[in-house]
Amino acid sequence: MRLSKARKACVTAMMKETIFEAANSVLERHGANGLTMDRVATQVGLTTGSLYNYFRDKNELLQCFYTRLVEPGLQAIEETASTELPAPQKLENILRTAWQYAVEHRGLIRLLAGANQGDEVRKEVRPRFLRMLTAIFEQGIREGDFRPHNPALTGRMVLGCLTELFELQAEDASQEEIDEYVRVLIDAALHGFSIHAGKASKPAGRSRS
Repeated sequence: MRLSKARKACVTAMMKETIFEAANSVLERHGANGLTMDRVATQVGLTTGSLYNYFRDKNELLQCFYTRLVEPGLQAIEETASTELPAPQKLENILRTAWQYAVEHRGLIRLLAGANQGDEVRKEVRPRFLRMLTAIFEQGIREGDFRPHNPALTGRMVLGCLTELFELQAEDASQEEIDEYVRVLIDAALHGFSIHAGKASKPAGRSRS
């Protein structure tokens, strides 16, 4: 007896969920370089040919990882940015959320770093992050928490630092290195580097005789 269209769609969705969990298990066990369609098929109890009935290729499977893991993480950060918190607290919370995500999804970050989806993720995530960071710095300037500056440029600088955080994960840096990097980043973003933070300073330039 043939399945109804609705029931077939339900079965397909359930199988994709099972395959996703199997792929996640393979990723945790074998790392980014060890995630293959053959291993996923074995993990889920299908032939490789049957697996392709649900995911046309590895790229489509990676897109599933993006949809299921990357997008929720980004939404959580956007929710933090939309709260009524002061700008410095928003900025710290966003950096800490990115830190936590980098720790929890280390394998996925390494996987996306070596795949086409990595470029696609950066193209989609980058403008959203820039808008959030720029808005936070604009808020901080408006409310007197940050010194007047170009918020769009500062947003780019902080985003560059966040990108380096994920690069460190992709390069398999130690957890101690990652933790220290984020501590320095948070301190620099909130307090700057000068021991005279908050005091007026003269712009650097040639001294006059």
